[in-house]
Amino acid sequence: MAKFVLRNEILFRSPTRVGLLADVTEKLFAKSVNVLGIRAYDEGETGVFLIFADDSRLAAQALEPLEGTIKTVSVISAIVPNSPGQLAEISRALANADLNVSQVHSTTTDAPMAEIVLDTSDNVTALAVLQNL
Repeated sequence: MAKFVLRNEILFRSPTRVGLLADVTEKLFAKSVNVLGIRAYDEGETGVFLIFADDSRLAAQALEPLEGTIKTVSVISAIVPNSPGQLAEISRALANADLNVSQVHSTTTDAPMAEIVLDTSDNVTALAVLQNL
């Protein structure tokens, strides 16, 4: 059975440099933050990190000593069966409700459930839509 909840994700931006990923992950590890999902990339001279963690408040605190900006972003966590078509069903329901998906990331293994993280143009409305699937 699918489960949809609002959660927080950390958006961290810092000047890009060699070792930035190591510094970020070591700071998180030092505070015992479990990273459930991460997306990181360079945007010009800036390293951008989207960190989905077991404790977003602790994750933000862990990153404070690093040079950069930290923002907490509301996202939807969709825990769904790990089977073909789950993301298609979710994205069609959101499109039919005229909701734009501005961000999505996910990864799975051979586990029976998968977690999809979404940010939309209106996460409260999107949550209501998804809870009716």
